[in-house]
Amino acid sequence: MHRKRVGKIRKMRRRSKRPVPPRDAQQAREKCLRLLTVRARSRRELHQALRRNGFEEEIIGEVLSGLEQAGLVDDEEFARAWVTERRAHGNGRRKLQWELRRKGIAESIIRGLLEREADDESELQRALGLARRRLAGEITPERLVRAQRFLVNRGFDYEIVETALQQVTSERTPS
Repeated sequence: MHRKRVGKIRKMRRRSKRPVPPRDAQQAREKCLRLLTVRARSRRELHQALRRNGFEEEIIGEVLSGLEQAGLVDDEEFARAWVTERRAHGNGRRKLQWELRRKGIAESIIRGLLEREADDESELQRALGLARRRLAGEITPERLVRAQRFLVNRGFDYEIVETALQQVTSERTPS
């Protein structure tokens, strides 16, 4: 008897999780506005969310165009805010470029933004700061490898990583 009851409950849960297919632009607009209250999103992210929820392409295009005209969806502004936030967390140019591509930002916007925001000198300074923190204390070959892997995973170019690690190592070795 207990098994029958558990089986019924599972069936009910499965049925309740099935999304009801949305029908109109108002529902799509409300979905977008709910998503935008959590955080800013790119046009592609909103498009994918609406498509996942079963909205038709025609409705999606209409709603997203309206949100763009209202100034609620702006890929360039989204990318600028994304880069500012992610740079504050210590991410490098390559990782930012990859993330923005994944978010559907146009290549021209990405290139222009990263040229202004992430030049080689600022990249080196960020990598140096992270390397110094990572290598506080004794510098061993194992810790150097870990620091190198850490910086590369953060999206810094190999040349910048090598320069930063060499500079930190030379600062620590007595002359």
